Amino acid sequence: MDWALAAREAYRAIAEAYEASRRRPLPTADIANFGDKALDLGSGRGAQPSYLEASYRYVVHCDLAPELVPRGSEAVLCEATALPFRDGAFDVVHAVAVYHHLPPGVLGAAFAEALRVGGAVVATVWGLPGGGGAVRRVPWRWRGEALRVYYVYSLRDLASAALAAGGRLVALGYMRRGRRLNAFAVVLRRKN
Repeated sequence: MDWALAAREAYRAIAEAYEASRRRPLPTADIANFGDKALDLGSGRGAQPSYLEASYRYVVHCDLAPELVPRGSEAVLCEATALPFRDGAFDVVHAVAVYHHLPPGVLGAAFAEALRVGGAVVATVWGLPGGGGAVRRVPWRWRGEALRVYYVYSLRDLASAALAAGGRLVALGYMRRGRRLNAFAVVLRRKN
């Protein structure tokens, strides 16, 4: 779980600056809205939590530290491979810009855990060139400093991890927020 500790400490160091830098949400509910109850996995405190609250009747936000969850909202501290919710607690799990912080050996477990608690998963990662979980270290030097670790996943990587986790892939593609390209996957839990 060193990867989770590294991500938590990096984002704790820049929590307020990160919130200020994320003024526009990635419109994931516009591509996949599956009911009334959503889990916002790796919520952060930018524009995404408010956007999801406007899109769903009930939203729980979760992240790795108190500084990273939105104030005044229902929030839980948790990690992507050990969600403290019962099976099927949510209609959908939004993992926006989360899975690119997980190493390759953990990505499938995170999809499996999200599919366990939600009927669907909408996951996005930075659309960086390459794939296969290649490591990129990205420094943050705006109103604070942190070294963020990213794992590069292609569309094929997302699809493979989702399918290996027992999901059914229903959409795969790219979406843009500002100058940044994001890969996305929409995955449904298979019916038993």
